[in-house]
Amino acid sequence: MKDLKLPKELRGIFKKPFGEVYRGKGLKPAQEIKSRLKGEKVIVVGDMTLKNMLAVGVKPNLAVVDLKTKRSIEMPAVENVFRAKNPPGMITSDLWNKIHEAIEVDGSVVLIEGEEDLAVLPCVLEADWGTVVLYGQPDEGIVFIKVDENKKIEAGMVLKLLMSSQEKEAI
Repeated sequence: MKDLKLPKELRGIFKKPFGEVYRGKGLKPAQEIKSRLKGEKVIVVGDMTLKNMLAVGVKPNLAVVDLKTKRSIEMPAVENVFRAKNPPGMITSDLWNKIHEAIEVDGSVVLIEGEEDLAVLPCVLEADWGTVVLYGQPDEGIVFIKVDENKKIEAGMVLKLLMSSQEKEAI
């Protein structure tokens, strides 16, 4: 897959939550999500979401972070760190490949040089059915996605839009 850049006309797609929003500040959304988890694999995208989930005792199977949060975050001790380059507003093949590799290694972290802002898309498409993907929705809370056929189709449609916008730019 080639690198994909999010064009201005598609930015609105990524502002809308891709799942159910657990609203609130601080640890409230993380605590509510923890009470809902029933042993599923968990993927966390974003520094603050990771910090909050760890604070309530949820250790994800995979975390995707860039360590650029405005507040400090202490990375958990992790043996399996995958490094990827991914500029803001992009999904690079490097990011996608590292997520693909890391998702198979329980307790791993994809550490991004750049931004993880669009990493939810490859996480949903690479995850097994039943996996929970969590990410922060600015000024709202944490988005909860239970990966199923509908979420994979929805993510695939967004990916197709991104790919077709790249093709139009190339013409």
